[in-house]
Amino acid sequence: MEKNLPRPFVRKEILRINFLLIIFLLAGLTVWGQEQTVTGLVKGGGIPMPGVSILEKGTTNGTASDAEGRYTLRVSSPTSILVFSFIGFKTNEVQVNSQTIIDIDMEEDVAALNEVVVTALGVQKDVKSLGYAVQKVDGQVMVKAREPNIINSLTGRVAGLQIQNSTDLFQNPVMLLRGAIPLIVIDGVPSVEGDFWKLNADDIDNYSVLKGATASALYGSIGRNGVIMITTKRGNHAKTTVEVNSSTMFQPNFIRIPNVQTTYGNGNNGQYAYVDGSGSGTEGGGWIWGPKLDQRDPSTPSGYWETTQFNSPVDPATGKLVPLPFLSRGKDNVKNFFRTGVISSNNISVSGGNQNGNFRISVSNMYQKGIVPNTQLNNTSFAVSGGYKLAKNLRADASLTYNRQYTDNFPEVGYGPTNYLYNLVLWTGPDIDVRDLKNHWVKGQEGIQQRNYNKSWYNNAYFQANEYLQGYYKDNVFGQLKLDYNVLPGLNLTLRTGINQYSLNRSWKEPKSYIAYDYV
Repeated sequence: MEKNLPRPFVRKEILRINFLLIIFLLAGLTVWGQEQTVTGLVKGGGIPMPGVSILEKGTTNGTASDAEGRYTLRVSSPTSILVFSFIGFKTNEVQVNSQTIIDIDMEEDVAALNEVVVTALGVQKDVKSLGYAVQKVDGQVMVKAREPNIINSLTGRVAGLQIQNSTDLFQNPVMLLRGAIPLIVIDGVPSVEGDFWKLNADDIDNYSVLKGATASALYGSIGRNGVIMITTKRGNHAKTTVEVNSSTMFQPNFIRIPNVQTTYGNGNNGQYAYVDGSGSGTEGGGWIWGPKLDQRDPSTPSGYWETTQFNSPVDPATGKLVPLPFLSRGKDNVKNFFRTGVISSNNISVSGGNQNGNFRISVSNMYQKGIVPNTQLNNTSFAVSGGYKLAKNLRADASLTYNRQYTDNFPEVGYGPTNYLYNLVLWTGPDIDVRDLKNHWVKGQEGIQQRNYNKSWYNNAYFQANEYLQGYYKDNVFGQLKLDYNVLPGLNLTLRTGINQYSLNRSWKEPKSYIAYDYV
């Protein structure tokens, strides 16, 4: 039988409970709000490891260890858990517990030791039987986030491999394996020329990275710094397969645009008046320290200070240029000139075989639309490979790839007039709207004189994109033929020969009135 409690007693209990809840809530908020910074050193086998991912579990807050294996991360709570991960090593989770310094020694993932990798001269071996360091990367990883150059996709995937990507088209990235340049081997044939643009990601089966002189002894002195072995795909012995792969990626014009002043326009010492585009006199010698922009002037028709400019109309009565308001029209010139790039990749392959042999035929095309107007690149490959059992103890394997890289125009980088940013960021004042330069020929002088605010020292960006053309046409042929003869169980004789050759044609079309000069 329940007993009714006095009302004052009930009220006191409710107040006490509410008070305790508030105390617990405040305590929880205090703990939650105790952000702290954690630093430390990450090692692997006692050696500092760069590029290790450190993530606060359950959040997107994270960082990576630097070249010396050190890291710094600000976490939201002393109870946070840090997750350390790196390819080829076990993932570690460590609770902060108010620690400000957390050092960790990563342990290699022994589960990978049962894998079979391709070693020197194309020999397949168990990882656990090797006396040197080796790491394997599946080729399928490279087609998920495509790069025009397949080596760029290896960035951060191999311990000890540093890749310095190049911004130039057709320039290969610099690869350093444990601080030295490794040898590249494609299907057992060393690639001395090392053009990775000719390789199609859809044709790559796997990458094996052999580290150290012992790993590459069979290649002689050229392999003393380690070897990156690229193995292409072969047909399936069991069935015939048709694969079609297609992907499209969009590239923003720039992730970050340098900050430049937008307060002053063309001219010098606060003075500017366009005359003829020579850059001399009142045009200020090509400098961008002229009058302030967007200055109010109630005495002019526009309500802003006015002066003659390159796009000023001519007064038919006087034959003189009509002053225009001096405004900051070109604040977004970089954004307005460059466009969104596109990388479109398409591949179709047919493969098959039986107990005696296999085959694979592949056709692929990668089209890249550049962020600079009127620039593009095509990269087309045709590959065929196969193997066949010629006799009881004799087997043949061969592969051949034809690749063509071609474009009628691609942009250059570097400091100078051939660089678009050189013209747009350094020497085009914010009073110039680049979109006003789309008509890049002076009326009546088409094909002779470019139209620009300065005709002596700088190029019109649209004139350069449409008239200064650089062509690139390269044909690659590479492949190999291998014969394996089984003399005795466990004893094979292998004969291999390969081909790796190319032809390259370059073209330059420099129009009249193009401004070019070199820096020493």
